[in-house]
Amino acid sequence: MQETDFCPRCERLALQRLLTPDNIMRDISSMAYVEGVTTPSNEYEKRLGTCFSCEALQGRTTCAHSGSLVAYRAKIMGASCPYPGKDKWRQ
Repeated sequence: MQETDFCPRCERLALQRLLTPDNIMRDISSMAYVEGVTTPSNEYEKRLGTCFSCEALQGRTTCAHSGSLVAYRAKIMGASCPYPGKDKWRQ
């Protein structure tokens, strides 16, 4: 096997081991707040709560509508909820 060979299954399994809810939250908690770039703590918690109660959440980490990891998306100040037809974060 050459070094350039790629196994999609192996890559997916490696990512699943790394992208656990605990690892994601540990990563998020180490991010510094940057005004105008990252979401303030109270707004972040509100957004995340909305995502965690949404029927489109898959595997406690991923939005079914965007494919994004909700913990990261909620941390971005300019991001919006991708729920079709309404932004659940702005309700």
